[in-house]
Amino acid sequence: MTNTYAINTTRNQEFAVATEIEAIGLKCWAPKRLDSRYIKEKREAVWYDRPYVPKLIFAVIPAIYWRDVFNLKHVIGKPVALSSRDLDGVPGHYKKTDGSWCPPVYGLKQFKASVTAEYDDAKRMQANSSYQCKYVPGQALEILSGPFEGFKGEFEKIVKEAYKGYPQLRLSVDILGRGTRVDIDPDHVRVS
Repeated sequence: MTNTYAINTTRNQEFAVATEIEAIGLKCWAPKRLDSRYIKEKREAVWYDRPYVPKLIFAVIPAIYWRDVFNLKHVIGKPVALSSRDLDGVPGHYKKTDGSWCPPVYGLKQFKASVTAEYDDAKRMQANSSYQCKYVPGQALEILSGPFEGFKGEFEKIVKEAYKGYPQLRLSVDILGRGTRVDIDPDHVRVS
């Protein structure tokens, strides 16, 4: 990722500038997050992408294309070149002078990995919010993750609560000879 630049854009034009840069033939990354908003009239949540960091995108710009990117309509100022420390970060280390610990400083690569993981998690929540149940009450299910991993439970019903963005399954799990109700994500169970 040599020749990587941070580009300042006009607010709410991050994705448009990224599309224009990709149309030139360059690699560009506009950090985005997936959010939802409840619409009363529709009585449902609407999902949309929004910039993770407003007014900032990143691109690999060879010297021959630098002027083309600089002259784009919604680019503000000159793109700022990122160093290898900006990209890779600095690992944690002890200072030579006094021996104190300096925590690691994360770079663009780690930031991109964490933003991508957060976006994938939000995509999973979006898929769960429109979940169509394929289980019938009384069906035996096995829990795949969490504190009850490996336990078998009996499906009771779907639970949709206002403060959660997606529905969950309510299972009756036999713990110490007693049925206990457990709410769990739909993708953390399978038919046993």
